[in-house]
Amino acid sequence: MKILTLISKFPWPLTDGAVIRDFNLLREAAKRHDVSLLCFLFNPQDRDHFSALQPYCKRIVALDLVRPAWRTWTNAAASLVTPAPFITREYWRAEMARALEQFVDSEKIDVIHSHFLHMSQYVGHKRDAAFVHDAHNLEHVLWQRMARTTENPLKRAFIRSQVGKLVALQQVVARASEKCVVLSEDDRTEYLRICPEADVLTVPNGADIEYWAPRETAVEPASILYFGNLSWPPQADAAIYFHDRILPLIRERVPQVTFVVAGQNPPDAVRALAGPGVTVTGLVPDMRNYVAKASVVVMPLRAGAGTKHRVFQAMCMKKPVVCSPVAAEGIALTRGDTAMIADTPEAFASDAVALLEDESLRRRMGERGRQLVLDRYDWRAIYESLDGAFEAAHRLRK
Repeated sequence: MKILTLISKFPWPLTDGAVIRDFNLLREAAKRHDVSLLCFLFNPQDRDHFSALQPYCKRIVALDLVRPAWRTWTNAAASLVTPAPFITREYWRAEMARALEQFVDSEKIDVIHSHFLHMSQYVGHKRDAAFVHDAHNLEHVLWQRMARTTENPLKRAFIRSQVGKLVALQQVVARASEKCVVLSEDDRTEYLRICPEADVLTVPNGADIEYWAPRETAVEPASILYFGNLSWPPQADAAIYFHDRILPLIRERVPQVTFVVAGQNPPDAVRALAGPGVTVTGLVPDMRNYVAKASVVVMPLRAGAGTKHRVFQAMCMKKPVVCSPVAAEGIALTRGDTAMIADTPEAFASDAVALLEDESLRRRMGERGRQLVLDRYDWRAIYESLDGAFEAAHRLRK
């Protein structure tokens, strides 16, 4: 088939969870089909990375996405008095709608694989192609959780104002798409709750098991790592929450503990965490070096939706992981076997201390975590389900 991947950001380099999924599914699709790419570019310099995807893409078309501050403020204000949610206004461009129609017509596209709600708003321009909406996150769930962890009352009120609009748009997109894809069975249940007539399939996230292979690197004693894309507010919140609420409890029992926060674009509030026993790295050339040295990896997310790539990556390198319920969501984890799962600062600290003090427990959990990824979360196996969705969607449009 001829598959068009429609995404909001060029999927290279692999610096955040969205592009990790985008790239890996595109790469697997290219093994079987003619794949093309239509996307926005956040920076014109991203064209320098086109060569990374040319081995997989028959054609790449990218439109520069200019987002001046005045436009963002205008979109935010308009979203309060119109049905369109803020995030979709931010990504609506008439030229993208025209480009999609022209791409489908000129290349005779069979299936459009659209990532995120803000790109699936273009479903009305699919022409004769089948449309597969890959939700990544259920946006209304994500925004509800962000509201619960946002302290600023004005921001919290704005976030809450968007939830109903996001539900409505997700319903519209589901009804207009041949197939919808979510990351977990929990998300599938929720999507069917808000839109019972939707055709929803679960295609989870995964890991590149060869890239995230275990290393023989010496582990730094009593070291804890949190890593992610720190420009994303829920991930920055997780770093601050762990530092302020959990790390002091761990230090009471393990005074020599060190904490590393690694990842791109940390905001000032995260940079300010650096101090005795705490390192904030910013962007690093190879995250595997930091994962390999860590005794324990923590994922203390309080907001977010979908399944978390960093959990798979850490487990793939045989690292024991302590997760919040949000971080563990949608992953077939077994508490105390493949990971620790804790829902309060006290429980989180207790689990982290247990791992820091017990090398055999760390080793056993690391082994079982990697085996879980090998058994269920290898991208190559995950793609099989998506390919079936492409085939079924295409049959519906014939």
